[in-house]
Amino acid sequence: MELNFTDGWLRKLKAPEKREEYRDRATKGLLLRVSPSGVKAFSYYYRIGKKTARITIGKYPDVTLKEARTKSDFLRQTLASGVDPRINKKKSLEAREQTVQLMVDKFIKEYAIKSGNSSWKQAASNLRLYLVSKHAKTSVKDIQRADIKEILKSLNDEGKHVAANRALAHMRKFFNWLVEEDYLDIPPTDHVKPLKKEYKRERVLRNEEIRAIWNACEAMSGPYCAWIKLCFLCGQRRIETARIQRSQIIGDYWEMTGTETKNKQLHLTPLPRQAFDLVQKLLEQDGEYLIKSGRNGDKPINGFSKAKVQLDKLSGVTDWRIHDIRRTVGSNLPALGVSRFIIERVLNHKDNSVTGIYDRYSYLEEKRDALQKWADRLDDIVKA
Repeated sequence: MELNFTDGWLRKLKAPEKREEYRDRATKGLLLRVSPSGVKAFSYYYRIGKKTARITIGKYPDVTLKEARTKSDFLRQTLASGVDPRINKKKSLEAREQTVQLMVDKFIKEYAIKSGNSSWKQAASNLRLYLVSKHAKTSVKDIQRADIKEILKSLNDEGKHVAANRALAHMRKFFNWLVEEDYLDIPPTDHVKPLKKEYKRERVLRNEEIRAIWNACEAMSGPYCAWIKLCFLCGQRRIETARIQRSQIIGDYWEMTGTETKNKQLHLTPLPRQAFDLVQKLLEQDGEYLIKSGRNGDKPINGFSKAKVQLDKLSGVTDWRIHDIRRTVGSNLPALGVSRFIIERVLNHKDNSVTGIYDRYSYLEEKRDALQKWADRLDDIVKA
């Protein structure tokens, strides 16, 4: 049935015994279906090639007659340009389904975890804390540069300058991944710069602070005490130390493969006598991981923030980070006659020089000598 739709006619239209359809003379392609339950639904009806198709517009009166006509005109123009309106609708639905919440989950699952990047947990926590918390249901296509800047400004206004820079770094990696995977054309983080410059941390623990922290960790649970002591004795990264495994201990050295180190390179750490004795005690327990709480089975310890708070309270040392232990080891080695070159090898800093690329000598004995000198010096410091 074809007639001119009016609001008065639509309001008075009663439910039929069988479904009925009406076409609007004033708007080509606009169709109204009325069901026996009384539901009145607008749709756009059109022909493409030899086939006909229909796109739902919405129910009346949720969608007004004016809105239905406007939508029909838009769909007709889309069709006239040679594009099937159903394709645009599908893309629109897909975009609405690609929310920040879902795409962050996808990023963490498909990129961060599978890439073997050891910092994926930090990335997940950061993105959920600062991006998802504000834009969970927003399509990633609708996130604008202004939204990113607002998050950063809020953090900087709270004095969290480092957190703001980390948030920007994680968001940039996330949105760049969306571009690489063809979800976006341009990342909203493009041309967004940190609001505050971050200066390189130079904190080195003094001898009395080393002593206080070492003695304080004796009052902590066994796994966390072992973790702190091995960080001091070996000078390796805190996460790599926390994840030390039985299979990595070969004789009196600790071997980490390229998949287990931050710089993706094989690294051999000779265990000084003090570290070797500690590792031997850890090897007496069952399981692959040597430093574990036992609450989560054979898994490495976590809860580093809580452990650090406890260590601060027990030691009385403030304004420091676990990473400062590693810097402290590196800063003490020169005084023991260790060259800067060997220090770089001990700390497993990546050497991108031409010489470094071709130099496959492990410097195992030189590193052993350096770490043993440091372990003996550490004994003197903590017993003073």
